[in-house]
Formats: sequence, structure tokens, C-alpha cells
Amino acid sequence: MAKPLDSILSGIQRKKASPTETVGKGGYAVHGGMVQEIETDAQLAGVTKWKTFSEMLLNAAIVGAGVRYFLNLIGKVTWEVRPKDIDDPEAVRLAELVEDILHDMDTPLSRITRRSAMYRFWGFSVQEWTAKIRDDGVIGLSDIEPRPQMTIEKWDIDEFGNILGIVQRAPQDMQERYLPRQKCVYVVDDSLSDSPEGLGLFRHMYPAAKRLADYQKLEYVGFETDLRGIPMLRAPIAQLQELVRKKKITKTQMDEALEGMRNFIKNHLRGKESGILLDSTTYATVDDKQAPSAIPKWSAELMKGGQSSMPELKDAIHREILELARLMGVEHLLLGADSKGSHALAQTKTASFFLIVDSTLHEIKSTYEVDIVEMLFRLNGWDMALMPELIPESVQFRDIEQIAAVLSDLATAGLAPDDPAEDEIRDLLGLSHKPEPTDEEIDAALSARVAPPVDPTKPEEKPEDDDDSKEVKDDGSDDSSGNK
Repeated sequence: MAKPLDSILSGIQRKKASPTETVGKGGYAVHGGMVQEIETDAQLAGVTKWKTFSEMLLNAAIVGAGVRYFLNLIGKVTWEVRPKDIDDPEAVRLAELVEDILHDMDTPLSRITRRSAMYRFWGFSVQEWTAKIRDDGVIGLSDIEPRPQMTIEKWDIDEFGNILGIVQRAPQDMQERYLPRQKCVYVVDDSLSDSPEGLGLFRHMYPAAKRLADYQKLEYVGFETDLRGIPMLRAPIAQLQELVRKKKITKTQMDEALEGMRNFIKNHLRGKESGILLDSTTYATVDDKQAPSAIPKWSAELMKGGQSSMPELKDAIHREILELARLMGVEHLLLGADSKGSHALAQTKTASFFLIVDSTLHEIKSTYEVDIVEMLFRLNGWDMALMPELIPESVQFRDIEQIAAVLSDLATAGLAPDDPAEDEIRDLLGLSHKPEPTDEEIDAALSARVAPPVDPTKPEEKPEDDDDSKEVKDDGSDDSSGNK
């Protein structure tokens, strides 16, 4: 029988909480600024994990290719600074000023965005901004510089889990440097963890990358130690040595007899001059019959081997590469490598990857609006109500033939010039909006819809007689008058 709730909660003090009061705590613990981790693998604990992830990024080809492909798409995106109110001249002026500041830094905005986007892999990204006084007297940005993950040692966090600052161990002098949160552009992947270090894709990819490295090492060792195909030559060396011992031939004569064989071993690559001439004499029995055997005294052949595990090892390597590609969302890069996959499948997987890029950009957008745009407004004392919005360009797969077909259908759809449906369709295609029509174009379009133009190639139709009482006979007489 189930226990009553009161017996289960015995010893627990119950109290009411105000709706504005925070009662619970986060799921991670920070002691002395150090995040307490639950990792059991020593390679993924503390500062060591950043070195482990760096080696994975450098040595696993599919990881490097996937990350670069992701960052290339992130870096090509253009950012629009949209005014809070396009009808307010001051809002438009401030938006243009913010856009000018973002493109007036020592580091291009595209590179800063690529560095920010690495939070998806590392778990978090920290960059520090430095302000400057511009020639127009406005406080702008001199630069936004990265602070690598492996240099971040401690986190200054209040009792509610808010980050107040970050402690960095500078690699140049190994001194601790405190970075106030207000001076940082900080992005974190907190989807699966509320730790300030987040939980990036590298953590999920590490087991597969480690297995891949082990399999590739085995493949390399197996290939190097495989003796198949190595030339194997036979010669009656013992007999020659016996002749030398009996002084029937000299040591030099024995070496000359074996020189051709030794040269063949050193220069056995196949070419038009490759070849070897051997004595056809076979071994004979030592009895009275002296019967010859089937084994020649001189022979040459390639070493052979039995079945190996190389095909299975190849499949295991391909499986790990495919798993890493899936984790990054770049599985479409491998389509066709094994003569499998279709064009439609590649388009679907590419579109899915572009959605990942878009979601990353929108998370970065939210951070930039707080850590950069809002900060600029506070430093300059501008009206916060007029703070503009950052809009990243949408990253999506565009089929030229499909776009051309849609535009052709729009042209024949007969939409009014000011119909918003056309701009909405253009947004879905990632195209710019159609220019606003003039009053004359609207009037002309409306007139064309009310009175369609007459086709000059068609004969003009005569109006029918409305008098139903008239009846024209075949002989031309008119019944109404009685006269012919």
C-alpha cells in the first residue's frame, strides 16, 4: 500500500514562497570559482578536456572539415541593424550609427561571429570588448578579442547562479586576470547543462573520435606488417657456402652468383626493364637414384597471406566517421563517397544543416543585442527605447530552377502590386523584396484588371438584337411588317 504523503515528507519544513522569490538552485556546483564536474574520464576533466578536444579537432579529418564548413557558413552571413521605428528619424540614425560601429573594429564582424559560433562545439565562448572614442565623439568599439576556453579557470557566480565575472589564466605570464561580465561577449550552450561552461558537441563526439583514432592506428599497423606482395627469392646458399669452404669457388664468385638476386630485391618495382633470370636446376635426392624433385634451387615469387580483418576494420572506420558527421549535422558531405545516396536526400540533409546554422545565428543575435548593442546604448547615454534589432541573414539552400519557377508563377498569378503575399514568398526563398510600386503602376494594374485589353487578332463580335418579336426568315422577309 502506498505511503501517505505526510509520512514521506516527514521532517521536511514546509513554507510558502513569494511569486517573486527564487527558491531552488541550479544543478551544478561551483566551489572557489571551480566548476565541480562529474566526469569519470581523466581526459575530459578540468583544463585537460580542452587539450583533448583540440587534438580531436586537429587530428580527425571529418571533425575539422565539418567545423570549417559550419564556420564558413556562419562567416558569410551579413547582419542588418533594423531601427526600432523606421518612421522615427532618431531611431533610424541610431541604427545606422550602431551598424557603422560594428564595422569599425580592428577585427571584422564575420570573424568575431565565427569565434562566437564555436560555443556550439566547445560549450561556451568568451570574447572581451574594448571601447574607444571615435572622431565623431561617439563611444564605439576598438576590438572584440577571443579569450580561449583553456585559459578560463574560474567563474565568479552569485547565489542565484548569475555570472558576475570570469577569471582567466593568461598564458603569457600565468597570472590570473579578472574579466567583469559587463566587458564580455559570452555565449553558452546550456541546452543540456546549466553549467557556465555548457555542454558542447565536442563532448558527444569524443568517444567516436577516440575509437576512430584507435581503428586508424590498427589499420596503419596492419598495413605495415602485412607481408603479402613482398618478393621472396630462394637460392642454394648453403651449397654455395660449402663450395667456398672446399675452395672450389671463391667468396667473390659466390657473391657474384647472388648479386642478381640481391639487386632484384632492392629494385623490384615493375617496369619495362624488370626481370630476373634463374637457374632451372632442381634439387635431387641423395640416394642412388638421384631422382630430381619439384623444388628448384633458384626461385622467385611474391609472399601470400590468408584472409585478414582489414575489410571489417574499414567498415568500422567508416561507421565512426559517419557517426561524427551525424553529430555535427554534416552527413550530407559523405553522400556519394560509397556510391550511395540521392540528390533529394542530399538536399534534405543540407536543408537540415542550414537550420542548425540559423538557430546558432539567432542565439548569437540574442547575445549581441545584450552584450554589444545594449552596452553601446548605455555607454553613450542613448534612449534605450530606441535600441535597434540585429537581424542575421537567413542561411538556406537555394535551388535556382525552383526559384525561377516560383517567380514565373508569381508573374502570372495576377496579384495586386501591393499584395503582401509576394514579399512573404520572397522571404521564404531568401530573396529581397520587390521595389514598392508607384501610384501610376497601381492605377494601371487596377485598370487592367477591371477592363482587360482587347485582343486585336479576334474579330469584333456584333451585338445581338434584343427584339425577340422579330424573326428573320430565310428568304429575307420580315414578319413584323408583312413586307418583303
